[in-house]
Amino acid sequence: MKSKKKYTITDVADMLGVSRATVSRALNGTSGVGPELREKIVAFANEIGYRPNPLARSLTKGRVNIVGLVFGDVRNPFYSELTFYIQKALERYGYTVMIFNNEYDLEREARSIETAKELCLAGLILFTVVTDMEEEQLRAMNIPIIFVNRTLEFQNYDSVLLDNFRAGYIATMHLIELGHQRIGFIKGHQRSSVTIQRYEGYRQALKTYYLTMQEEDIFSGDLKMKKGYEIAGEFFAREQRPSAMLIGNDLMALGFMDWCKEHGIEIPKELSLVSFDNIDFSALHGFELTTISQKVEEMGEKAAELMVRRIEEPDAEYRRIILEPELIIRKTTREYQES
Repeated sequence: MKSKKKYTITDVADMLGVSRATVSRALNGTSGVGPELREKIVAFANEIGYRPNPLARSLTKGRVNIVGLVFGDVRNPFYSELTFYIQKALERYGYTVMIFNNEYDLEREARSIETAKELCLAGLILFTVVTDMEEEQLRAMNIPIIFVNRTLEFQNYDSVLLDNFRAGYIATMHLIELGHQRIGFIKGHQRSSVTIQRYEGYRQALKTYYLTMQEEDIFSGDLKMKKGYEIAGEFFAREQRPSAMLIGNDLMALGFMDWCKEHGIEIPKELSLVSFDNIDFSALHGFELTTISQKVEEMGEKAAELMVRRIEEPDAEYRRIILEPELIIRKTTREYQES
């Protein structure tokens, strides 16, 4: 009958009169232990209910089977969903995750990356974060790193990302095809490669149809709902306004729409909106945002696969997986009508 006591590998070795190394080899199925002794050790371990400590086992290999996830804001449903799918996929490979939530703070992000190195984590997945990392810094980390929805100038890293230029382009094209000619944009973080590429896609769509971009129609956001709410007040205080807006993510769009609902502004009658992410809340009745899907489940699966591949094959060729954005048309856009 199994005891409720938690035994250590030293206890097992002492009770059987063998070395700790012998017990370890027997339980791990490695060579150096005869079949009869191996069977005896395994049977005894099962009898007393001994289970190896996974942390201790992994530390003997120089790392723990934990992958760090570094991102900007755990309250953002996009990051929560992405974390869910990455964790689910990594668990199938025997890894758990450690979350580093940095609230888009450069110093906190840098500390998180350094902590991951100090803890000897198996790898590190960096989401859409804002640190300017140099190639030398990445090499000095001596830890597998995967970038998710983020690009750097150099190529020696694995990444999975949305085609964010195309995302900005097709979002803008949708509004142009509806007849809108003056289209504004609420950006995300200014240093983010995602923001930069979507903004370039937006500008290219306007250029394609010889439409003028007006600087006063560009707003700086921070990807948070409160900021979307504040910008809406600023936007509707102006007499001359665009007839349509792109908004950097669904959270800001929901905050923007919340202000509109409070002040009797009808969307899309008075303003058409397109945002990015396609979080679950964007489909809620009363909001039903037209948005760009980031293929979050596929993105999470691919990120986990790249991480495991990099851990197991450290010298493998680097891969960049680019996902195609998808326009999800709901109820926040309509054909342009003269007011």
